[in-house]
Parts: sequence; C-alpha cells; structure tokens
Amino acid sequence: MSRERDLTTLEVLGIAIKSEIEAIKLYHRIRDKANNPDLKTKVDFLIDQEKNHEKILTEAYRKRFPGVDLSLPTKSLVPSVSDVLERDATLKEYFAAAMEAEKKSEEFYGELAGKTRDQSSRSMLEYLASMERSHYSILEAEFRALEITEDYNTDDFLRGERLMNVGP
Repeated sequence: MSRERDLTTLEVLGIAIKSEIEAIKLYHRIRDKANNPDLKTKVDFLIDQEKNHEKILTEAYRKRFPGVDLSLPTKSLVPSVSDVLERDATLKEYFAAAMEAEKKSEEFYGELAGKTRDQSSRSMLEYLASMERSHYSILEAEFRALEITEDYNTDDFLRGERLMNVGP
C-alpha cells in the first residue's frame, strides 16, 4: 500500500477509525444474511472485535489530540457496503469483500508499524495488524465452508442429518 507521501498521525487515526466503522457495517450485513447459528456467533465475535478496535483508536485519537474534534474521511480502507455490494449480494460475495477489507487493513497497519519510531504506536499498530490477519483467517474458513456446501448457511446445519453429506 504505497503512498506518494506519509500520512500524518491525525490522518492515520481518522482512516483507521473510519475503516473499523465500515467493517462493523459489513459484518452486520453478513450477520443479517446468515442463517447458521454457529456462523452468526462467529460474525458477532468479529463485530465485537471491530468495535474494540474502533474504541482503541478513538481513545488514541483523544489522547493524542485533546480538544480536536474527530473528523473522519469520506473514504476508508474498507469500501462502504453500499459502494461495493448490492443489497441482494450473496453471502459468499459479502465474505469475499470482508476478506479483502481485512487484508487491506492488515497491510495498512503493518506498513505504518514499520514506519513509526514511537514504540507505543508501533505496538498498537502491530497488534491491530495481527488481529486483522486473524479475522481474515476466520473469514477464509467460513468462506471455504460455504463453498463446500450450500447447506452450511442453514439453521439446522449442525443438527446431524446434514452432516452426513459433509464428512468423508
């Protein structure tokens, strides 16, 4: 994710906060499409994670820039749901978009961690990069399950009778 110029700390935090907000919206859309209770639980976990990231970043913003109103950019690393997907997008399309967003977020935080000289900032950015990587892995596993069988996104997938069609 190369840039013509380095971003200011104010810009970095604004972009990061906006991206976390957009990720939350995307995960809510995925949750609305999900029927499998286990899948809903995993998406709820991701929503909570992104909310926590937003909180961490907002606190860092307020600490670093006391008295400066938080102004978020119009664009984020994570494209807004309405920009990328129609309301009738498939669950797999939402997962593909979320995986791409997590990959971009990991790259963004990782690149910034490598540039900063402040140890506290580097630690926070490396933490966020690693969390986005773990989110990608969760999404990838669920995406693969959706590819294996369309029955995966049913509310009774784990009740037993459908498992006979999944195993060896």
